[in-house]
This record gives sequence, C-alpha cells and structure tokens, in this order.
Amino acid sequence: MDHKKPFFALLFIFILCSFAACGGDDDPNHQRSSDDGGYTPGGGSESSNPSGGSSSAPWTTPESHVMVPIAAGNFTMGSSRPVTLTRAFYMGKYAVTQELYEEVMGSNPSLFTTGVAAGEVQARRPVESVRWYETLVFCNKLSVLEGLTPVYTISSSTDPSVWGYGYVPTGGSDPTWDAVTMNSSANGYRLPTEAEWEYACRAGTTTTYNLGSSWSGDWGWYLSNSSSKTHEVGKKTPNAWGLYDMHGNVQDWVWDWYGESLGTSAVSDPTGPASGSDRLSRGGSWRSNTAGLTSTSRGIGNPGSAVDSGLGFRLARNN
Repeated sequence: MDHKKPFFALLFIFILCSFAACGGDDDPNHQRSSDDGGYTPGGGSESSNPSGGSSSAPWTTPESHVMVPIAAGNFTMGSSRPVTLTRAFYMGKYAVTQELYEEVMGSNPSLFTTGVAAGEVQARRPVESVRWYETLVFCNKLSVLEGLTPVYTISSSTDPSVWGYGYVPTGGSDPTWDAVTMNSSANGYRLPTEAEWEYACRAGTTTTYNLGSSWSGDWGWYLSNSSSKTHEVGKKTPNAWGLYDMHGNVQDWVWDWYGESLGTSAVSDPTGPASGSDRLSRGGSWRSNTAGLTSTSRGIGNPGSAVDSGLGFRLARNN
C-alpha cells in the first residue's frame, strides 16, 4: 500500500482550510484608509475602539462620512486670543450629510429635500434645520453604531433613549439638557469646540478666509452663488487641511455656550463659558454675505428651538 497518498491528501486539505481562514478582510465594519490620510469610519474593529465597546448592529457607512486628522498646535483665535490645542483630533471632512443623518437617526429634518442642483446628489447635501440638542443624540447614537464610547451624558446616562422628551425638548432651553456633560477622554463622536473649529478652519492661515484675504466664490456657497439653497458637500475648494465648506453652505453648530468676548489671555484647550442661553455656530451659510463667512464670524442660537435651514453641524472626535 502507498502510504504517501493519504498524507498528501491531508496536507492538501489543511492548506485549503488555512487559506480560507486567512483570506482577505471581509469585515464590512473594518476601518478603511482614505486617499487623503483621513479615514472612512465603519465601526467596531479593535483599532477604532480602544475602549472595548461593540457595535449594536451592522450598518452601512455613507461615503460622505470621512474624518480628517488634525494635529495639535497653536493659533490666534479671533483677533487677539492666543490658543493652544494640546491634543490632536479628527474633524469631519464634510458637514454631516442627509444620507448620514438618516442612516443614524431614521429621519431627516432638512428643508432642502428636493430641488437639488443639476449634477449634484440629493443625499449628499448637508443636513440642516437641526437643533443643538439633536446633535447630542446623533453623536451618541453614531458612537454606539461604531462601537465607540459615547461622549455626552445627560441625567447620568449616555443612552439617548432614556433622556426623555421623545429625544429632544423643542420649546426652548431645557435645564436638564443644558446640564449635559462631555467626557473629554471618550473616543466617540462629538461637536468640535469653538477653538477646534476655528483652528481647523484656518488650517494655519491668518487671513480673513482660509484661502485668502479677498473672498472668491470658488471657496464656498453663499448669498450670491447658492441660488438660495444648499448644495452637495465637497463641490468647492477645500482648505489646506482638506476640509470642505468651512465657509458657507451651512453653518456648523459647535459645543460652546455663547460669550460676548473671547478675551485676550492665552489659554489651552478652551471649551467656552460654563453656562449660557445660546450655543454658538460657525462658518456662515448659503444665505450669508461675505462678512458672515470669515474664519472668525460667529452665530448664536437657542439649543432647543433654533431650527434654521442654514444651520447644520460637523463632527469631531478624539485622536
């Protein structure tokens, strides 16, 4: 009897099984590198979830959900406030789009859901008419979907389903929701602070706009070129760090309460006043004139009642 044949047959089967087990990455939630050095998030891989959380369910990551790494550094905020950001972070390459918002929230509050401009994709227009409180729900829900640690806590919970009010109060400011806290060590999604937003917008510049001193319509959608509506993200020139629509299209909600003055004293990692009645937004919108589009222009709105078709948001998360 030839004893070599069964040996080689078993060896062949073993090689086939090993090849199948070590095949290509077919995990739909694997974190993918993007061409511009950022990443397209997808959820609960170990590399994107150092806290050990897990995704609640598989989900499809829209192509418009891309985060860009921003290095720590120093800049002058406003006209005269020296600011140091001691920690690197990620910033959304685009404002949150309607496709991403619907994927996470199951609804779309936007006014501009029809009438998309020729050659543009409706689902990739920025979501707008979003209350500040709603951004908290979105950020924590997206964090859970991707297996990350939620950032925001209300009433001792990070779970929006137990925050009450059918998710958000809509009649104005609410003391319970205004007492929200931010876990600065969590790796989940959040709004950028005002300082982070301006630092990322400027991208190392000191000029009026992040691409120069005199406005160009190639840099963003505003009063004179928007045709009174929002447009698909990413259609105008990005800043030096690869961020689109930091001027115009929709204003971005940020974390901070509004304070009348930024001050002139040097500060590290500022998060704004401890309390207030209005939250800040930055960047101008489709209906702004050029004075409202600058790297320093500020908007304000009540966190529970401000619903504005020129107001959306952009994501940040810790590096």
